Amino acid sequence: MKRLSVVLLAILVCLALPLMAQEKEIAKEEMPSMAPPEPLNDDWSKWIVGEWEGWSESDMGKAKDWMKVELGLNNQFLITKYKSQMTEMTPEQMQNMKESMNMSDEEIEKMQSSGFKGLGIQTIDPTTGEIVGHWFDSWRNMSKGKGKLEGNKEIMEWSGSMGSGTRIMEKVGDNKFIVTEKWTMPDGSVIDGKSEMTRKKMMTKK
Repeated sequence: MKRLSVVLLAILVCLALPLMAQEKEIAKEEMPSMAPPEPLNDDWSKWIVGEWEGWSESDMGKAKDWMKVELGLNNQFLITKYKSQMTEMTPEQMQNMKESMNMSDEEIEKMQSSGFKGLGIQTIDPTTGEIVGHWFDSWRNMSKGKGKLEGNKEIMEWSGSMGSGTRIMEKVGDNKFIVTEKWTMPDGSVIDGKSEMTRKKMMTKK
């Protein structure tokens, strides 16, 4: 009797092993590959890489802008470095800024003299095709964005500690783009902005 039980157990094990191996193969096939995706190689990413300069204008005033976009982390991300320096602000714009952002005259003057710096990191989600990104700046703001490409336009929705808004970047030539944006500030006020950037220098892949 004991010998019969041992034989039956051996038969069951032999039958179970192929089933277990088959289940492992199915699970392996269903598991997504963890290999890194191919580097960014879409037309928009290749075009935007470079050094740019231009101007911007909003309810806060006018500014001179500079931007550099590079491919980083094995060309998986677009990394943007941005600088802006205020060049003009009317008394009305200063008053609006004081009210909407709860800033004093001294704080506004300090902001004007120190300038504004930002760092952006974005990529294309390989599973959805959606553009995703994060933005960090010298106001200690951290914003999260997502969007899509429509022809010659990149349309992004951003939200963070400084409010939320829509930013549309439109390619109007091989070496020029324009930006229109609308932001809702934490107090509910709305700020419209526009800018124009011209390519200063091409950048090569690293």
